[in-house]
Amino acid sequence: MKLRERFHRWVATVRRRLFTGPPLVGLESLKVITEDMRKLGIGAMGAGVLGFFAPSEKITLGASVALLFVGAIIWLTGIALNAYIERERSVRKD
Repeated sequence: MKLRERFHRWVATVRRRLFTGPPLVGLESLKVITEDMRKLGIGAMGAGVLGFFAPSEKITLGASVALLFVGAIIWLTGIALNAYIERERSVRKD
C-alpha cells in the first residue's frame, strides 16, 4: 500500500511540474526543430514520390506509398508546431 501512495504522489508531482512549470523547450529551440521537421518531411515525401514513379527491387510500391504518407505526417506536424510558435509569440507580445 505504501508503494501505491508513493507512486500516486510521484504522478501528481510530475503532472504539476508539467502543467505549471516553465516550458521544457524554449520557443527558439522549438523553431529550429520545426524547420528541421518540415525539411525532413519534404525529403521523405520526395523519396516516396520517386519510389512511386521509379519502383525497383530496393523499394517497393507499398514502401514508397508508406514513405509518402509518413513524410506528409512529419511535414504537417512541423506546420502545426510552427502555427503554435507564432500563436505563442503573439500572446507573449500582448
